Amino acid sequence: MTDKTEAAVTLQDIADAAGVSVASVSKVLNNRPGVGDDSRRRIIGIADKMGYQARASRGHSTAKSRDITVVTPGEYYSNSQFYGDVIQGMLDEAKSRGVEANVRLIARDLPEAESDIVKILGDPGTTAVLLVGLDYPEMIERIVQSALPAVIVNGTDRSMRVSSVTPDNRSAGWLATCHLLAAGHRNIVHVTFPHRSSLVRRMDGFRDAMEEAGIRFDPAHHVLDLSKEGVRDFEAALAIKQALKDGRLDGTTAFFCSTDLVALGVMEGLKESGYDVPGSYSVIGLDDVPIAHYSRPPLTTIRVDRMELGRVGFSMLQEKIVNPAISVRHVDLGVELIERHTINPPA
Repeated sequence: MTDKTEAAVTLQDIADAAGVSVASVSKVLNNRPGVGDDSRRRIIGIADKMGYQARASRGHSTAKSRDITVVTPGEYYSNSQFYGDVIQGMLDEAKSRGVEANVRLIARDLPEAESDIVKILGDPGTTAVLLVGLDYPEMIERIVQSALPAVIVNGTDRSMRVSSVTPDNRSAGWLATCHLLAAGHRNIVHVTFPHRSSLVRRMDGFRDAMEEAGIRFDPAHHVLDLSKEGVRDFEAALAIKQALKDGRLDGTTAFFCSTDLVALGVMEGLKESGYDVPGSYSVIGLDDVPIAHYSRPPLTTIRVDRMELGRVGFSMLQEKIVNPAISVRHVDLGVELIERHTINPPA
């Protein structure tokens, strides 16, 4: 193929290289529907490689896909089965579109995380950002001030200034609790570490299901907040054993856990206290990370398509890059109940 300058590249050139019609190229570069995902990825990748600059749909300015920076806490990147899959989905999608994705690791908690993001946003090489599992208001404010294209993945901006994508966490919490209720459980405890909005939404779904079943929601009775117990999510076993010893779980027959990691800790704590799952207690988790399938017994859970979460976040960022005037939006992805072997009717 003859080399062309940016000014010389036409829609016909891209169509010829992609093996599609000019109309299809026009639809993709102007963010209009009517083109399949595979063709859309191929067209965008070829347009980027040829140096074509697509016109923004609302005006005469131009924009193009560019390198992106994926920002996430270091412990999410190295230790989390959930976030590992989310980031892999992003990287796979970036590769398919010919976009370079750079992963930058930061601290998990404020104020260190805010200091880290300030440095990243000030780097001349940072031109577009995917925030993974980060939705602190302070960090969102820094993103808005930077005016860089950005999308939050597995988090939300309640001020609706930055677009975001999450699993439908409220529906996930509702679905998990309804499954326990359908098995006959009424005295259910939600074990959570509500340090982020996504986990609060899961608790909201729990409350919705309980109240719809005619059960008055009482946080003091129905919620075991691991942060108030002085433990992290991976230390749920310690909190369960202490709560059992203190008599705070008397009458409880089932646990809805905010994540699979928490659920596995709950199961460990019950076992170490002499109880059987699902013989003595029923347990359901949320996320369906790989280890949930291999627990003993295998964990009943709510599946989140983590790779798709990453792919959708990347696609939303590309739309923002191509059309900066696009409206801020929040996207919820569906979830799925996965029945395994940790739920029985109440003992």
